[in-house]
Amino acid sequence: MRPDLNITSDSDLEAVLEEFKQKVERRNSAGSAKYTCSIENCGATFKRLDQLDRHEFHHTGKKKHACTYEGCDKTYSIVTHLKRHLRSTHERTEDAAQKNVKCSVLECKKMFTSDSNMQRHVREAHDSPRVYPCGHCPAKFSQKLKLKRHEIREHTKDYPYRCSKCSRGFYQEWQRESHQGSCKLYSCPGCDLQFDKWTIYTKHCRDTLHRRQRNKCEHCESSYAKPSDLRLHMEAKHKDSVGAFACTEEGCSRTYSYERNLRQHQLAAHTGRRFECQAINCGRCFSSAQNLSKHLARDHNDGKEKVEKEKSKSNSKTRKRRRDAGRTKHSRLSKLTCLQLEKDVDEEVRQRKSPALKKVAEYLVEEDPLQQLISATLQDDEAVD
Repeated sequence: MRPDLNITSDSDLEAVLEEFKQKVERRNSAGSAKYTCSIENCGATFKRLDQLDRHEFHHTGKKKHACTYEGCDKTYSIVTHLKRHLRSTHERTEDAAQKNVKCSVLECKKMFTSDSNMQRHVREAHDSPRVYPCGHCPAKFSQKLKLKRHEIREHTKDYPYRCSKCSRGFYQEWQRESHQGSCKLYSCPGCDLQFDKWTIYTKHCRDTLHRRQRNKCEHCESSYAKPSDLRLHMEAKHKDSVGAFACTEEGCSRTYSYERNLRQHQLAAHTGRRFECQAINCGRCFSSAQNLSKHLARDHNDGKEKVEKEKSKSNSKTRKRRRDAGRTKHSRLSKLTCLQLEKDVDEEVRQRKSPALKKVAEYLVEEDPLQQLISATLQDDEAVD
C-alpha cells in the first residue's frame, strides 16, 4: 500500500483491494499463454518454454533440440537441457571442467566442478532428499515420474493412452502411435477371444482345440488342424461321398482308400515288375530292388554271400590304434633297472615267478653293489610267494 494513501472508510478499503486485485490479474494474464502447443487439435498453452518442450515430446517422441557444435550428435527434448550441455561441455574452460570439489559429507565420495553444485547436491541428497512414497505399497522413489509409472503399471492400470485395437496401455502418445502401425489381432474361431501375439493365439488354439473346428468333417465328428488332413480323411473314410481309388486295369477289381496305395499296386502288379533276377534258371521278377536283394539272400548262395559281405562292410568300424601297438611289453623291473631281458624271462618276471626273480637279483648284485637294495626287495617278494 502506498504511504500517501489514507484509508478513512470502508469504501476506501474496498477501492484499494480492487486495485490490488486488478494488478494481480494483469500480472498473471501477462505471464500466461506465452507458448502454445504446435500439434494440431491440441491447443494447450504454457508459461515456460521447457513445459512446452516436454509436452510436445509426449506427442511426437522426437528430441528437436540438437547441439550445433561439429562432431557432437547430442539431442535433447528440452531447450534448457541443451543449454546446460553447451555450458558444461563446449563453453567452459578446462580448469572449470575438472571435478575438484568434494562433497562435504564424509561418507559421500562424489566430486563436483563447483561449490554451488556441491551445496545443491548436499541439500537435495543428504539434508532433505526427495522421496515419493507409493500410496498402494511400501515402495519409494526419488522421482515423481517413476512413482507415477509404478502406480499405473502395478496398481491402477490407468494408462493415459491406449491402443484402439488391442487396448494396450502406453505412457506417451508417440508410443501408442508407433504401436498401432504394427498392431494386429488374431481372433479365435471357437470363442470370442482375441490375441495381439501369434504365439499366444496358437498356444490357445492348441490347448483348447478350437482351431480344429475350422476343418471339421461333415459326415462324422472328426476334425483336423490342416485342410489337407481333412481331404485325406474324406477320401479314405467316406467313399460314398467322395469315391474310392479303384484300379483301372482290365480284369482287376482292387480298390484302395488312399491314392498312394493304388499307385503302389499298379507298380507291383501291372507295370512294376522291372527288377529281374540274373541267376541261371531263375527268371523271377520283383517290383523293387529291396525285394530282389531279399530273394538273392534267401534263394541264392552267391547273393547271400554278397549281401552278408556288404552288410559286414557297412557294420564294420575302424578301431582306434593303441599307443603301444607293435611295441614289446617289458616288466617294471626291467624298466627301473635298465636291463635288457629276454622275452620269456621278462614275462616270468612280470608274473613274479621265483626262478626268474632270483636270477635277476643275482645278476644285479654281481654288476653293481648299489643294486643290493633292489635284490633284497626281490628276495622278500620271493619269500612272500
